[in-house]
Amino acid sequence: MYPLFIVAACSLALPALAAQGGYEACTSLTAALGLTIVQSAGLQYSAAASGAWNLFNDGYRPRCIVFPTSASHVQTAMGAIYAAGSRYAVQAGSHTAMVGWNSVDDAVLILFSQMKGVSYNATSDTITVDPGVHWGDAVAQLEPLGVAPVGGRQSDVGTGFLLGGGSSFLSPAHGYGADNIKEADVVLVNGTMVTANADNAYEDLFRALKGGANRFGIYPNSSLPALLNATAHYVSNVADPKAVLLVSIVVVVTTGIAAPPLAIVNLFYNGTSLPPSTFSEFLSIPSINSTLSPLSYYDITNVLPAGGQRGSGQHYGASTFTGDPALFSDAFTHFENFTSAFAGELSLSTMAFTPVLQPQIDAGRARGGGNALDPPDGGYAHVQLAQQFAPGVTRMPGSVRRGVDLLLSQVPASPGKPLFMNECDQNQNVFASYGGYAALRETYRKYDPTRFNVEHLDGPLGL
Repeated sequence: MYPLFIVAACSLALPALAAQGGYEACTSLTAALGLTIVQSAGLQYSAAASGAWNLFNDGYRPRCIVFPTSASHVQTAMGAIYAAGSRYAVQAGSHTAMVGWNSVDDAVLILFSQMKGVSYNATSDTITVDPGVHWGDAVAQLEPLGVAPVGGRQSDVGTGFLLGGGSSFLSPAHGYGADNIKEADVVLVNGTMVTANADNAYEDLFRALKGGANRFGIYPNSSLPALLNATAHYVSNVADPKAVLLVSIVVVVTTGIAAPPLAIVNLFYNGTSLPPSTFSEFLSIPSINSTLSPLSYYDITNVLPAGGQRGSGQHYGASTFTGDPALFSDAFTHFENFTSAFAGELSLSTMAFTPVLQPQIDAGRARGGGNALDPPDGGYAHVQLAQQFAPGVTRMPGSVRRGVDLLLSQVPASPGKPLFMNECDQNQNVFASYGGYAALRETYRKYDPTRFNVEHLDGPLGL
């Protein structure tokens, strides 16, 4: 259980008024919390202001940064922000590719770097994590206790993963990461804190948190066609909750020259033996290297790169496909064309597929009242289109922005299937793809009737 708060986005028409709100909020917070918690200069401030994973978020300079160490500090911060009408941003693990979602200019940044507690209650079988925790640290601390969180696949990812839904190596059997939240302390935009779970008066808020992002919570080339077909067939035909699949097609770009695509397939099976049919189509494809061995959950969380390297601009875009092989092969064609066209601006271009099978959908419905995504029956794959920019590129060039928009229009989501908030482009209306979109909007109106969140915080569209 950890503090979360309602947040939201849109630009203000009067920048001077927005700056004044930031000044007033920071002045009030400094008086209330002191110079250790609220900082406007110094080494800790400078490191935090320039420490975002995405270099494109490195150019922001907050009027002040709040480093809370308790939920009461978060309440005080949100109360002052609300009273001053200030813009604000919230940063947990900082691992977002969306520009402006976890940083802000001339206003208040709440940064959870001082709240990194992890604990386990054996009686209630509940893991408690503070909002500043990175999943690699949480797994390392919990492994000796024989338990594991349904957390991020890269160790540097933070708890914001939960607010976007969260895809874990344990998701096929246990649902999205957010489906496993038992209870959340939520700081509302006016500084009020409530405890939300599936069985109390805030059950609508609890459901909205799970996928509502920062609006509701602070909280080898010749083998590629065979691989794409195998991924599509897996989505259509596999329904084993113990099976986990992540398929990534990566293009490394060096001095403007794109290398041949490299396919990386991560197959995991949570059992003592591997059924021959589950991954047979993948295992029959020729590979450069293959390693199959027993692994602990801690080992699995360290298979992928930690993802914590700073200093490069990052961008994500999202789509979602049913198990139609033509969708996968067509998307790869557009991905190759995009990467070739903008190789001069990139250092890495990736297309990744994360299948969400029926057992995961069922598990999400069975845990804590469901989630905001509310997907229909039938497996699908979340599609991530990610770009890492070349050194020295500090803002996405306009030509690349237009290219991204074209690429996303060429690979639209299958009708009725939800986009994945954690991997979206900031201009995509992810909420509108949710089965629970209408209920989400109603819940937002209930808990933020003045629309403070969407008018003072950058974040997802649609509310």
